Amino acid sequence: MTTFPGELITEILSLLPIKPLLRFQCVSKPWFSQINNSDFIKLHLNHSRERTLIVQTYWPSNYYMVNFSNEGQFSEAAKIEQLQYQSASTEIVGCCNGLVCIRNLNCEIVICNPLIGKYKKLPSSKPPREASSDYYDYLAFGYDRVNDDYKVFKFEIPKTLVVNISLRREKCSPEVYSLREHSWRMVEDEWPFEKSSIFSNCLGWPFLNGNFHWLVPFLNGNFHWLVTQSNSKQVIVAFNLSTEKFQVLDEIPVNFGLFLNECVTFVVLRGWLCLTIDRDVWVMKEYGVANSWTLLYTMQLDPAPSTYLPLVFSHDGEEVLTGEKEITERDFHQLFWYDIKNKTCKIVEIQNMPNSFSKPCTCMGSLLLLDVDRDN
Repeated sequence: MTTFPGELITEILSLLPIKPLLRFQCVSKPWFSQINNSDFIKLHLNHSRERTLIVQTYWPSNYYMVNFSNEGQFSEAAKIEQLQYQSASTEIVGCCNGLVCIRNLNCEIVICNPLIGKYKKLPSSKPPREASSDYYDYLAFGYDRVNDDYKVFKFEIPKTLVVNISLRREKCSPEVYSLREHSWRMVEDEWPFEKSSIFSNCLGWPFLNGNFHWLVPFLNGNFHWLVTQSNSKQVIVAFNLSTEKFQVLDEIPVNFGLFLNECVTFVVLRGWLCLTIDRDVWVMKEYGVANSWTLLYTMQLDPAPSTYLPLVFSHDGEEVLTGEKEITERDFHQLFWYDIKNKTCKIVEIQNMPNSFSKPCTCMGSLLLLDVDRDN
């Protein structure tokens, strides 16, 4: 009987998709221990080529996942049974390495891996508040590569400060949750402006190079919550998950006013910071270098939706999977592949897909949380 070296078995297993690996846990106790081992989970993540689209419906608040291949083949949409809510008060905070962070109106937060059906409920950072509380909670989710830790970043802001455009540093109350430590702590570093807003009306808190990013409106030397002048500037503020410090990056390359009907999204596309402004899609080709902003393409479709959300490139890099939302609608209602060179689109038909859904996100297939007890 031929015996394969353990290293070879590990390498072969690390190349397999999620579903067979979950079944192979039943082969033997050694295989179960190996597949549930944190080192193997990291190795598998490094090799993973699986991609999953996550969408949410508002009422009732259900979550669906769709697997898709490098060739653009989409599976049937499947409901994530572990994440079913009887209200519309939930939202996706972010996706990272196969993990999805979700919170509800009372800021009860869950980190889940939809492909393996495991989740982690986060403890409350403070006593829970009622839904009528006069606070906004802004959250972001990402990976601290230096400390090998997944973290949730939270701003808690009194609504009166947002309305009055008078936010001060001592009122921000930024906190960070560490999955490794399973606890919250206050961020010691201060928001970099004495008196400013924290957010514009731009859609997105992109996570890249260990940093969360915000667009902050800038006009006449002052920072504001909402800028409506067409000559306004925007600067990027970043928060590093490893150092837990803020930094101010350079201005973005174009001027635009943040009217409520402005089509502006801020995402990560192919490892670049990406801004969509009306029909233009800009990317920062070299991270942190202002003059590396490049107009990647201009969406040329007629009629034009109010909001385009680039999600992921095709395998050959010639097409971009894009979400579409009309200005009169809250939800996205269509996905299509946009051919950058030929300026054409191809509608994506997905069986069992909801007719409308919130901001879609994509994540990799992974085994993360397989070695974590959900009840801890």
